[in-house]
Amino acid sequence: MTAVEQQGVKRVTETGPAGMVFDSAGDGDLHMLFLHGWCGDRSFFAPQFDHFASSYRVIALDLPGHGESRAPAAYTIDGMAADVAALGRDLGLSQGVLVSHSMGAMVALALSRQAPELVSAVIMVDPPPLSKDVWKDFADSLLPGFEGPEPAAARRNFVEQMFLPTDDGDLRARIVASMCGAPDDVAIATTKAMAAFDAATILRGCEVPVVVISSAVPTNSSQYLLDVNPAITLGQTVGAGHFLQLEIPEQVNLMIERFLSISLEAAAR
Repeated sequence: MTAVEQQGVKRVTETGPAGMVFDSAGDGDLHMLFLHGWCGDRSFFAPQFDHFASSYRVIALDLPGHGESRAPAAYTIDGMAADVAALGRDLGLSQGVLVSHSMGAMVALALSRQAPELVSAVIMVDPPPLSKDVWKDFADSLLPGFEGPEPAAARRNFVEQMFLPTDDGDLRARIVASMCGAPDDVAIATTKAMAAFDAATILRGCEVPVVVISSAVPTNSSQYLLDVNPAITLGQTVGAGHFLQLEIPEQVNLMIERFLSISLEAAAR
């Protein structure tokens, strides 16, 4: 265990079940669990971790095989969710808020089905396409490059198109370097895992409050999301691409706060 204080936030880093590395801070009655996206790590929610630590118990983890966490025996969305559930139970967590980005949104949905005792609300920040049919075509277009003779170039090209021309250049360079630094086998295995996962079916039956906070160029249309789950809350930010939680945290944080105030108030009635 290591403890570091930055910007007034005392961050404790530990290793939990299945070799999962996580940061925690805060001591509020409600916890927020941050789940990063494809080829990311727990730092991809740093602005939200620091912001909400004053009001909530916050936990940001490296998903299996990502960052400092140990690789799983096999990469599946349900398998990653099971490891997260084991961590939550080990920490003695009750129902809390899942804050997810990109692939992490699929893990959050799987977790809401596997361990409902750990989930009171699901926040999905710019989730990937949630239609299994769309993902099959998407994966079919990506995997030949990822598995080909120049996987680094293929991955860089894919990551680069996630940004808007107006996104911050220095931040963009750091994100690209970090994501392209993930092992090729992790990138390939998790792409296949997303293609095999039926996110829409779980979202259709999800009984806890759900919000989707989209970037300026959403990957799922509002109509599609409402057709799948009419109770879903929709939001869209202005002026940022796929990594909006890092580009414009002030917008994302306010939207999360508003969603929580509404959903928690409704739950208390």
